Amino acid sequence: MSKKFVACLLLLAACSSTPPAPKPVAVRPLSNPPVHQLPASLIGEDRQQQEALQAFLNSCPQLGMRWQSLCWQAQRTPKTPAAAARFFQQNFDEYALAHGTGLLTGYMEAQLRCSWQPTARFNYPVYGTPSDLRKGVPYLTREQIETAPTPALRRAVLMYCDKFDAFSLGIQGSGRVLLPDNSSVKLTYANKNNRAYTSVGRVLIDAGEVPREQMSMQAIKRWVQQNPDRMDWLLRQNASYVFYEIDRRDEAHVGPPGAMALKAGLTPYRSVAVDSRHIPLGTPLKILSQWPDQTPFSRLVIAQDKGGAIKGRVRADLFLGHGDLADELAGRLQSPLDLRVLWPKRWQAPSPEWMRVSRG
Repeated sequence: MSKKFVACLLLLAACSSTPPAPKPVAVRPLSNPPVHQLPASLIGEDRQQQEALQAFLNSCPQLGMRWQSLCWQAQRTPKTPAAAARFFQQNFDEYALAHGTGLLTGYMEAQLRCSWQPTARFNYPVYGTPSDLRKGVPYLTREQIETAPTPALRRAVLMYCDKFDAFSLGIQGSGRVLLPDNSSVKLTYANKNNRAYTSVGRVLIDAGEVPREQMSMQAIKRWVQQNPDRMDWLLRQNASYVFYEIDRRDEAHVGPPGAMALKAGLTPYRSVAVDSRHIPLGTPLKILSQWPDQTPFSRLVIAQDKGGAIKGRVRADLFLGHGDLADELAGRLQSPLDLRVLWPKRWQAPSPEWMRVSRG
């Protein structure tokens, strides 16, 4: 399960009651060109569709019986660009959603340092699911969890991290944790407190703290660094809180499991989060969009994740993996999206809002 932070920055509604805004401070503008160069494989037309084929195969154990003949064909298809492109061309029809241009954002697997025991640096508890949490029932707010943790919460402490890093982790939904003894584990989404999400980026924009065009996770972090005494005020505008579980798989190539609980993990640049009310998980998609520097691209991806901030028919959040480029793109990717659904031939389209597209 992933929490997707660019959507969290701009799209969600502001909180219902806003305390007095702090005094504005200057935030340095972001540079327009990307700091890290995009690989050629991410630019323009998608010429590596064997990656999407493998991502589709990763979904197969979680798909229903009627998908299995396609999964069998995919398994037998050579993992070459040409063969993969033929597989999707021959087995799927392309549909557009009848609601115009949408929004593409990106998210990543966070990387952070934490400790099993509280220290001067790592003193913010990260919790597993408390025993008194009930499905669908509003639990304590973020402020209540931080200021008056219950005995059930105290028993659920997993580790201790930096407070802002833990907040960022909640937006991403999962992360790789390096511990003081140089061992590492993963924290993955387990549950939430069933409170509405409020974008702290939106709070800063509405307060005149950061211009809309400069908003990113990096801008929020700079604001917090410049206003450490106001960090609690800002972060507590978001009452939503994420609980985790520890995944001790430490293979560098295995991403977070996503909403489909993928054993192989999400695939960077091939897995997307969608609103599963409109697009079934496991469905291949084609996204046509542009990177933050306005370089156009198209990608064949698979709907394998979802998140509370990903709402709407023409909406996707691209999983970017981890590392410096992923960090930069996740903080800046907010691009117009032309979203196409690839649906198995001979199957009836599951929604009348889908319109068949000729591939020429």
